[in-house]
Formats: sequence, C-alpha cells, structure tokens
Amino acid sequence: MRTTPLPMSTAANATLYGHLQSLSEEEQKLVDHARDILMRQRNLSTDDAYHLLSEMAEKRKISVAEISQQLVALTQKLTV
Repeated sequence: MRTTPLPMSTAANATLYGHLQSLSEEEQKLVDHARDILMRQRNLSTDDAYHLLSEMAEKRKISVAEISQQLVALTQKLTV
C-alpha cells in the first residue's frame, strides 16, 4: 500500500485547490484539520496532504469534506 501520494501536476493542483475554495467555511476548517493530522502523522507537505485527502475521497467516491470528517472523528476516538 502506497503511503505517500504521487506528485501532482500543476493542472491537478489547480483543480484541487479550486475545489477546496468552493467549500463552506465549516467544511474548509474540517479539511484543514484533516490536512494537519496527515501532515503530522505522515510527515507530508501541505500539497501532499491535500492530495492524499483527495485520493482517499475519490477512491471511496465521497467528498473531500466527508473523508476529512471521517479522519478527524477517527483520530479523536483514538486519542481520547
């Protein structure tokens, strides 16, 4: 299983960041929280963490906000 995402093209980065900007403020905070978790746990850059969230969401056919919610909830359960 791959633990780090593949490098993103400039076009893919633009598409991902464009999608992230269309999120509500609450969803954006959730995605940022999930991004921070991935950055700490896997020692990823900001771009790589966003890309990994995007890959995980696409693989499960859910939104980035939904996968972020799942990641944050699971992390909270494991750290409490």
